[in-house]
Order: sequence, then structure tokens, then C-alpha cells
Amino acid sequence: MSAFTILSGLNGALGLYSGVKGLFDSSDARKKQKKLLERASAIEDSWYRRNYFSDYLNNSSARAAIKRVEQTLRRQNQQNRAYAAINGATPEHAIARNKQGMNVMENMMTNIAAQGDAHKRNVDAAHLRNRQSMISGQISDLSLDERMSAESASNAFNLLEDALMGINWGREDDDNSKK
Repeated sequence: MSAFTILSGLNGALGLYSGVKGLFDSSDARKKQKKLLERASAIEDSWYRRNYFSDYLNNSSARAAIKRVEQTLRRQNQQNRAYAAINGATPEHAIARNKQGMNVMENMMTNIAAQGDAHKRNVDAAHLRNRQSMISGQISDLSLDERMSAESASNAFNLLEDALMGINWGREDDDNSKK
């Protein structure tokens, strides 16, 4: 056997080995990537559920605002009763002032509810952006995998072709007889 034949055979064997090893490494990497994407998706879904379906009227800032308005209304009602006792205001006057306080409370609750709706829209938009980003990343990865697989197959076929071209099929005796 000539050195060229041995080198061609080694070249083909190394090509086959690298192709098979690449297949297994790619498979392992793909499995890890799939697990990571599933975990990221689960984290994103839990973040979305926690933020979108939360009770916005029951968060700390909304409760603090409600408490401040209630305390202000309580003080104003006390002042209204004191004013009515001293100045002899009519009950209708006290009712009108209390109605003003209730309007303030209603406006505040409406504003908090509007903020809650805006919060939900923001969370929904962020969730949509995150999902689209994940999908775009997956599409990009799949496209890269497809190109790399095609290139790897092409390289393996080229190495195999080179190895087969280096072998003197049926002409081994001619080479030995010339020597």
C-alpha cells in the first residue's frame, strides 16, 4: 500500500469520525438548549401570570393611597361635624360635604383602576415582546442548525469522495507489478 492510499484512508476515517462526533455533540447541545428554552419559557409564563393577574388595587402603593384618602376624609368629616355643631349648619350641608368626600374617593379609585389597566397592558406588551424574542431566537438557532447540518453533510461527502478517489480500485496489482 502506498502512503497516498493510507493517508486517503485516514482522511476518510477522520472525516467520518468528525461527522459522527459532530452529530452526537450537536444532539447533546440541542437537548441542553431545549431544556434551557423550556425553563426560560416557564419563567416568562410565571412572571406574566404573577404580574398580569395580580390585584392592582391590593398592592402596597394602592393600599397606601386608599388609606391616605380615607384618613383625609375622616378628618374632613370630623371638621364638618365640628363646623356644623358650632355654626349650626343644616344636615343637607353636611351631606353635601360628605358627598364631595365620596367623590374624591371615587375619583381616586377610578384612577387606581386606570393605572391597573395600564399596568396590565404594559405587562401584556412586555410578555409579547419576550415571547417574540424567544421565537426569533429559536428560528435563528434552527436556521443555523440547518446550515451547519448541510455543511457538515457536504464536508463528510467531500471527505468520503476524496478517500474513495485516492484508492486505486482494481489497479492495485498494476502498481505492485510496476515496482
